[in-house]
Amino acid sequence: MEALIQTLTNLWKEWQLRGLVLLSLIFQTILIVVGNRRKYSNQLLLRFAVWVAYLAAETVATMALGIISSGLGDTSDNGELDANIELHVLWAPFLLLHLGGPDTITAYSLEDNELWLRQLLQLALQTGVAFYTFIMAWRGSHLSILSFLMVFVGLSKYVERTWVLRSASSEQIKGSMVAHPDLTSTINPNLLKEYDVKREEGYNVIPNRVIDIQLPIEALAASEDDSISETNLLLKAYGLLQIFKRIFVNLLLNSRDRDTSLAIFQNLSFEKAFQVVEMELAFMYDLLYTKASVVYSCWGLILRCINLSLTCIVLVLFSLADDKHKYKKADLVITFLLLVVAIALDIYAALVILFSDWTFVWLSLHRRTSILKTITCIQLFKNPRWSNSMAQYNLLSFALREKPMIYDPMLSEVKPHLCHRVLKLFKFLDIVEKLEKERYVTKEVIRDSLKQWIFKHLKEKRKVQATVHDTIDVGRQKFAVEIHGHGELKWSMEKGFDERVLIWHIATDICYCLEESRESDQAIQSKGEMSILLSRYMLHLLVNYPSMLPAGVGDIIIGDTCTEVKKFCTPDKPKNKIDACNRLVNAATGTELLGERYRARKSMLSSGYSLAKTLNEIPNKEEKWSLIADTWVEMLAHAATHCEGSQHRQQLRRGGQLLTHVWLLMAHLGLTDHFQIPQPRDITRLTAK
Repeated sequence: MEALIQTLTNLWKEWQLRGLVLLSLIFQTILIVVGNRRKYSNQLLLRFAVWVAYLAAETVATMALGIISSGLGDTSDNGELDANIELHVLWAPFLLLHLGGPDTITAYSLEDNELWLRQLLQLALQTGVAFYTFIMAWRGSHLSILSFLMVFVGLSKYVERTWVLRSASSEQIKGSMVAHPDLTSTINPNLLKEYDVKREEGYNVIPNRVIDIQLPIEALAASEDDSISETNLLLKAYGLLQIFKRIFVNLLLNSRDRDTSLAIFQNLSFEKAFQVVEMELAFMYDLLYTKASVVYSCWGLILRCINLSLTCIVLVLFSLADDKHKYKKADLVITFLLLVVAIALDIYAALVILFSDWTFVWLSLHRRTSILKTITCIQLFKNPRWSNSMAQYNLLSFALREKPMIYDPMLSEVKPHLCHRVLKLFKFLDIVEKLEKERYVTKEVIRDSLKQWIFKHLKEKRKVQATVHDTIDVGRQKFAVEIHGHGELKWSMEKGFDERVLIWHIATDICYCLEESRESDQAIQSKGEMSILLSRYMLHLLVNYPSMLPAGVGDIIIGDTCTEVKKFCTPDKPKNKIDACNRLVNAATGTELLGERYRARKSMLSSGYSLAKTLNEIPNKEEKWSLIADTWVEMLAHAATHCEGSQHRQQLRRGGQLLTHVWLLMAHLGLTDHFQIPQPRDITRLTAK
């Protein structure tokens, strides 16, 4: 037994550093390959893999650096380092390189950017350990010289990451966007001189005030052209982002910014408008979560060329060394693996840079058309800019538990064992409940018909606002139910926002279930599908991302409503959701009434089926579904304008949200409260008599 323990101990001492270095290399490969896919994928497994790799990579690299530094005490009798220890010192710069992270991901979440000072402290500590290791191991040999070259590569990467984290913090973004006014510009010295001259000549000079009114820049608006190239759209998106980056950190824009944006968007088709917004948000993701702010600069490109060249030089020199027989074969393999993978990942990163939107913008601005055409023809990497999907959550499916809970059968099977306590702990920490909610979330591709309906609704809102000279807040205008001539439904829109969403979700689900059993024309079917998609999407936000919506008591009313649905279906359990929906339809049409004993304190079920009953009484089915669809777009727009910029920034790393795209589109149309409406400017005019 003691021999086995001793063998395992020796094996651990021999392989712990190798294992950590290989693990660090694996994490770096995962991050550079899949780290950027968060921009267009909302899969839970992908996000979990990136999260684990991001958190573990730094810990593993730090542990490996510590082991290397502690191993410097293993010297021979004549004071020389063991050959393998000296080779391990060459690994230290690669660990610094790993701590610097790949170009495709610098921050997992916004909080990482805000904590850039912590990263700066870690940079100082880890660099100190690496330099201590390098100095203590310096012997003037060729291996020491190769280590020196790689120290520059690793340190530059690590410093670069810290700088990018600082640049992406909200304070730094605000600081870069705030203009410093020139106070002397408000004084017109020529006017004062003219005033003095006229007075000396004997004129009676009277200053008059002239009001300067800024009109929209209609001259910038071009005719609608669906043939606008993608490169031109990229240039528009890049230019607009330089202006509208402010709203992501809750800064105000001026009226001229709004007019410039309006001049562009008022004449774009809905496809082009959403495409421009998509491009802007893709650029914003790169600035917040990747090294784009450095990579696509002159110094960033030069630094990458230097680093790649140095790594290749180290690989060639190490390969040509004739004393490799001194090192263990496993250490040699790991060293070559570190060098080859570092070069391969740098080449991969270079290709990603070459075929990115940023490169297209740079080439277009510098009129490198021939290079641009060549890259467009090759186009090795063409990833989506966002998920283009909307999550769906159905209240009835969750309330009726169509999918059995995970932990209930498991607890009954493993109750006598320790696993029972572990599962109980997970249940106590709400981990299981969160997983259960995730199981009921489905994804649907956002259809062009829905985008067209949303864009049409927002443009109509803009026309109304421009006509009546109303305030920018969309919520102060008439509700959709009033515009459609159904003021009797106004009560459902005067409740809290979370109650409003739940009531209309129940009513829409009931109406859609009833409509599915009947034949309807294409227009009615299309509007019904748009309505149910928006209904389930808004409920998904209310259940899983309540911080993106106006404050309310969503958890309470959802819980009470689910309880009432269960009680309503308890006497005779429905076979499936369709059966349950038919019962609610019967309740809504009056053939079956819900008793008082089913009504929970905060439940919205009774209000939902009452609204459904009123909606089903509208004789014109197309008018009914137009009203429902407009109401959901109205609530979507209201939620978008009341969501803080930090929440929208956070969602970019989860594949993006339709709510964020609508929010930015509304900002471009001047429908949000991000614009500072200035008072008319006073201009002094001299009148000499």
